[in-house]
Formats: sequence, C-alpha cells, structure tokens
Amino acid sequence: MSSVYDIIIVGGGIVGLGVFRQLTLNGFQSILLLEKSSQILTGASSGNSGILHTGFDAVPHTLESKLVKRGYHLYQSFRQDVELPIKKIGAYLIAWKEDDLQILKEVKDTAHQNDVLDIEEISSTMLYEREPLLRHGALAALHIPGESVVDPLTLPLILLMHGKIFGGHIQTNVEVINGEYDYKNQCWALNDGQYRSRIVVNCAGLYGDIVEQIRIKQQKSSTNTFTIQPRMGQFSVYSPPPGTSPLKSIILPIPTKFTKGVIVYPNLFNQIIVGPTAQTQFDRSQAPIKSDVTRMLHEKINELIPSCANSNYTRIGSYTGIRPATEHSDYQIHAYNEIQWICCGGIRSTGLTSSLAIGEYIYELVNEMSRERKYQLHCAGYSAERYSRSLDQLKVMFIATPQGLQPKLIMKDSTLTVSAGDIEFTDEINITNLKIECNGELFDVSHSLLKLAWMTTNSSFITPHACSD
Repeated sequence: MSSVYDIIIVGGGIVGLGVFRQLTLNGFQSILLLEKSSQILTGASSGNSGILHTGFDAVPHTLESKLVKRGYHLYQSFRQDVELPIKKIGAYLIAWKEDDLQILKEVKDTAHQNDVLDIEEISSTMLYEREPLLRHGALAALHIPGESVVDPLTLPLILLMHGKIFGGHIQTNVEVINGEYDYKNQCWALNDGQYRSRIVVNCAGLYGDIVEQIRIKQQKSSTNTFTIQPRMGQFSVYSPPPGTSPLKSIILPIPTKFTKGVIVYPNLFNQIIVGPTAQTQFDRSQAPIKSDVTRMLHEKINELIPSCANSNYTRIGSYTGIRPATEHSDYQIHAYNEIQWICCGGIRSTGLTSSLAIGEYIYELVNEMSRERKYQLHCAGYSAERYSRSLDQLKVMFIATPQGLQPKLIMKDSTLTVSAGDIEFTDEINITNLKIECNGELFDVSHSLLKLAWMTTNSSFITPHACSD
C-alpha cells in the first residue's frame, strides 16, 4: 500500500505551484504535486501574457477581485525579499471616442471599489508627453501605475523551487484518471490506489472539470459543477531596433463584455507584444496560429504606433495560449469538507497574479477542513527563521540579472515543442531547443513567450538581417 500524503495537488500550472508554495511555506510537510505532462507549465500557463494585474478592472466584491488584489500585494512583498523578475511599468486605458469618456469614469469607479486608489484620469496632452509615439486622436486616458510585466516562466519556477526547499514533492508524467474516497479511513485513493492522501486539491486548469468528475462520482449529492470552455488567444512579438522602444507602458483598449481586448505592451525583455485575441473553441490542447490573425495584429500595432510601420521593427514570431474559461464569471473555488476535496477551477488570465493568494486561501480551507474532520495534519507552522534560510537557498539556484533572477540557459539541438497552444518563429530565428538548469534539474522552456524572448535577447540565436512581416 502506498504512503498517505496529507495533501495531493493535481496540476502543475501557475495556480497549482502557487498553492504548492504557500502550503509548504506555512509548514505543511506531507505534500505531493502531480502533473500529467513531463514538466510544469505545459497547459494554460504556457502561453499567457506575462502581466501582473492590480485588479483595477475586476468585478467588485467577487472572489476573483479579492484574490487578484491580495495576490498582487503578496508578489510585491515577496519581491522585497528576492529579486523576482517583475517590473512595474504602469498602463493607460485610452478613450479614442466621445462615448469612451464615460467608460473611463465607470472603470475609475470600479477601480476605487476594488481599492485601487492611485488610478488617475489624465489629459491627452499628458498622455502624449509620456507616450509620444502613440497615434493621434486620443481624448483622455486613465493611468494605472501599478500594472507590471513579469517573466512568466521563471516566476513559477521560483515557486516550484521554493516549495521543494520547504519539503514539498512533485511527480510528473502522472495523469490523475480516477479516485475513490474511503469514508471510514478519511482518505482518497487516486489512480487505483497508487496515490493516497487525506485531501485533494484540484488545480488541473484546462482539465479541471474532467478531474472534478472524480469528486462528483464519490458524492452522494454533488453541487457546484462547471464546464471548461477553452478560449484561445494569439499574440505577436516584435523586436525594436537596439536601444529603442516605442512604448514605456501597457496600452489598453476599451473593454467589452466578452474580452478586455487586444493590448500592446513592452515585455520584461524590451520586446513589444500585441495580443491576445479571444476565440472560444472545443480543443483543450491545440490552438494553431492563424495567418489572418497575425495580419490583423500587425495592423493593430501599426495603427496604434505608426512609426512601427516606418522603422526597423522585426516581428520575431507569434504564439497562442488557451485559457480555461467557464460558464461562470467568477473563480470556482469550493471546499467539500465531507470528502476532503477542494476544487480550484475557472482561473482565467488573472491566475498568475492571484496564484499566491489562491494558495493562501486554500491554506485556510485546509485548516478549516482538518478542524471539522478532527484529524491532525503534519504542519509545523510558519517559521520566519526557516523562511530566511530558504531565501538564501533559493538565490543560489538562479542567476542575478537586470531582469531579476533567471535560470541558467542551455541550448540543445532538437525540435521545439509546445504542449498547449502553438508557436511560430520567423525565418530569422534559428530553431534551437532551449533547456534551463535549476539546482541540478533540467526543464524544457515550456512558455512560448519566453522561447521567443530568450532567443531574441541572445544574439547567437538570430540570423543578422532584417525581416518584414
């Protein structure tokens, strides 16, 4: 019979890793994370935008708004202790039409309801002083100074390593396909008893509703179901001439009920990203790049920044990601104390920002569950001394750079692969497989944006001639 863990986390995306790090940080000593792929971040987390949100535009009084706000502050606090790859660059939501001016007022009111109080409305004159290369015609803008860009692969890798320093365990290539709850012994047997635990936390992302069927089959009366409705987004990545950048901040469009729209922003590596689009689809793993969307995104950036069309800005590639949208507008986080199961589903584009806060929230649910079920979990509690020692261990696993901590990069001559979404390089990029080394472990570079970013910030990857779209 396998050993019984206190907690098994299903899913190694950014949310699962946030839960993993927060539970181990707070002293839980018997935790196993199971990931169905060969490494972390191969699902929805492999193709996100790399933006850390303040939560200014979240629907007020929802669980998402609460956790995005808290997650943002947890990352900023963590950043005081470790040089996380985060850069605060701010954002502008621009009114281009008279009707947009009322929307700016509504968004500002929403931001205040979400306790984002440093948002300010500025004139078009001030906007152009700050972002002089924007197209003409802006009427006014909202400035949200706290919006930030991050390295969306290294950040979760730091969470993984931190959780392992605290004693957590991870196994890859394990797809959780079935489970049975033992009411007498109060524990779960997953995959025909191969993995056993007191508590299961479902963080399976794009497959969260499928994993949730395990819980539903064991309950006498099931509630709180949801269905994943995969939503594909496509991005294009541009490289400006060396030493230049057409933008200093994130440029936001006026949002609609369906999407926040296509944004344009400089990433952590001084490249310009345009995207994402939003298209609902059935496929949870494949999201091929579409040439007509690539052309549309090219037109978007040229319209917003006319100088891009006249200067040597190189489109270095495109990538897609798939977000686990559901029929619900809010996060689907529920605890089922009677069978010791916690569902963490429907976490869409804000999951990177809220991941640590979700972990903190799950920590409280686990404590409440163990008190109600009257059993003792192996938890030593939070220790400031242990945390301080862990920071020293964490720092030596990475390399200090101007962009914050980065893993060691290793080049391999083999084909690049993407588990969810798609990636396309222009002819000027040498197709090389990138691996990263961290504390003696090797990982494929699974995040599409980072493949493009790292290749084009290292001159050895680039053929030295200009390209056009």
